[in-house]
Amino acid sequence: MNIAITPAGGGAVMVELPEDLRDLLASLAKQLSELIDDPDAADDPGMARLFPPASVDDPMEALGFEQLMGDAIRAGKRESASVLRATAHHNRLSAEETLAWMRCLNDIRLLIGTRLDVREDSDFDAMVDDPLLEQAAIVYVSLSELVGMLSLAADPT
Repeated sequence: MNIAITPAGGGAVMVELPEDLRDLLASLAKQLSELIDDPDAADDPGMARLFPPASVDDPMEALGFEQLMGDAIRAGKRESASVLRATAHHNRLSAEETLAWMRCLNDIRLLIGTRLDVREDSDFDAMVDDPLLEQAAIVYVSLSELVGMLSLAADPT
């Protein structure tokens, strides 16, 4: 599998990914948008990770922030997912598209990481050896690597 993400100047990047990986990324972005719009997902621990309360100590402050900014934050996450879906098969990403990819991939990574209960001392080898966790663990690690590669290529200094 040939994967390369290289600087294209000004925060833009060149992206060389296999078609099946591009398809997977677009599918994951679509699933993220659907989850954000799913009212039944409000109690999902992954959603709590994506939309943490503004204040843990003051429920009224957290509610106020949610009422004021919640829709805008969800819209931003939907927009990043939309950009990834629209550009999943592009070989060159603008600086704005690169940032949208990083935001969306990181959001997906956070959701998967929450479901895997990833911690600093998590044993990914054990996860990969577990048939029930293997695919999710591989996707989690791969997304982490892609976000890192995009970040380095967008700002190689």
